[in-house]
Amino acid sequence: MFFTNMIGVDLGTDTLKLRDKSGQQFMESRNMIARRGKRILAVGNNAYDMYEKNPTSVQVIRPMTGGVIASAEDMEHVITYTLRRFTTFSQKSAGICIAVPSQVTPVEQRAFYNVCNSTLSPGRIHLVDKGIADAISIGLPVLGPEGHMIVNIGADTTEISVISDGKVIIGRTLKEGGFTLDEDIVTMVRRKFNINIGRRTAEQLKNNLAFMINGPRLEQKVFGIHTLSGLPKSDMIPALAVSVAVLAAIDRIVDEVRQVVDRTPPMLRQDIFREGIFLTGGVSLIQNLPMYLQKEVSLPVYHIQDPKNSTIRGLVTMINQKELHQLMRSPRQ
Repeated sequence: MFFTNMIGVDLGTDTLKLRDKSGQQFMESRNMIARRGKRILAVGNNAYDMYEKNPTSVQVIRPMTGGVIASAEDMEHVITYTLRRFTTFSQKSAGICIAVPSQVTPVEQRAFYNVCNSTLSPGRIHLVDKGIADAISIGLPVLGPEGHMIVNIGADTTEISVISDGKVIIGRTLKEGGFTLDEDIVTMVRRKFNINIGRRTAEQLKNNLAFMINGPRLEQKVFGIHTLSGLPKSDMIPALAVSVAVLAAIDRIVDEVRQVVDRTPPMLRQDIFREGIFLTGGVSLIQNLPMYLQKEVSLPVYHIQDPKNSTIRGLVTMINQKELHQLMRSPRQ
């Protein structure tokens, strides 16, 4: 493998992140595309600006769903456009290291390779389990025999990984994440306040107001369409209502974490009981969520610093440390 001009790519359902080997060049862009029929109107952040404002003749979509590629053609357009904007990227000699869910099928794994194949030379694309990248970002000794547990709550999925000997021993990709919470908030506002709001507004409510266990009794004004009259309407949404709305989805994630702990081999489980669980991902920023998870699973839970970028940090560390290159694989493997 040649790693002189390698970059890390965190290909998330909501956001695409790139960072070069030095760690100094960083780019973040929405993983979205806007098109009218076959004509592409916007990609990335420009497409997101059109989201929920677009006329019916324009589609604004995410090429990925559930952590895997749903539309290969659209994903190819997004990643090609983004790589070309990444100023330090040289198509001829560069390679990319992509984080993927640990439970992807061979067909899904191949899709990650194919969407990059038009931009890069064959053999320059390497895949890494997301849980491994997250663990490396924390500084965990992933090549050792000890067991480590990482929970990454992202936009569209929750990735639960038990790692030992450089492998994901138990991996679970749960189709619950920030989007699920947003939909639950949309439903709550419609039922309790008779207002139809979009997912962008729901995301703001989640980020600004949601808490677990205890939190400040804040409010936020929202604007939407009255469900009965069809006229514009505004109201103040309290933090408690938002927090109750997301609780059911959070509890489903907690139940899955508990089940993975129970299924972990005894020797690795002892390591996890001693070391605790590491929590990352954008949704982990909900106030007091680590404390709530710790209370529910009866294990120490540690919140990773800058959890939104833990995966991309881990990828860059792997690129720079030769002993970790063995953890990368080609889609053919």
